[in-house]
Amino acid sequence: MAKEPAKNLTTLENSLPELMSKTATTGLVPRDLQAYVAPALEEFRNEMALELGMDDYAYIDKGELPSRLNGKVGGGMTKKMVTFAEAVLAWNYKNRILLDETVDKQPEMISE
Repeated sequence: MAKEPAKNLTTLENSLPELMSKTATTGLVPRDLQAYVAPALEEFRNEMALELGMDDYAYIDKGELPSRLNGKVGGGMTKKMVTFAEAVLAWNYKNRILLDETVDKQPEMISE
């Protein structure tokens, strides 16, 4: 049985701003993406640990690590997530401002 083809990039690009605005305003992950949160965070955690020089972080007993090392991983994740959230907020704000400017500059309809 063949898999359904993935959405093309144009479709994804067009739906992404709507998804981002819904997520940003509600603070909730859309239901169809909730299953991906835990694995994505796990992957992100392991990437952050790798950046800090902990190659085998996925296989280490976290209880055996000093809290300082675990804190560095969590702190690095938090810093990157805040930076990402700031970028999303700025992107949404910029587009809202541009949209408002476009609406304000539209020519008026001439009625006879």
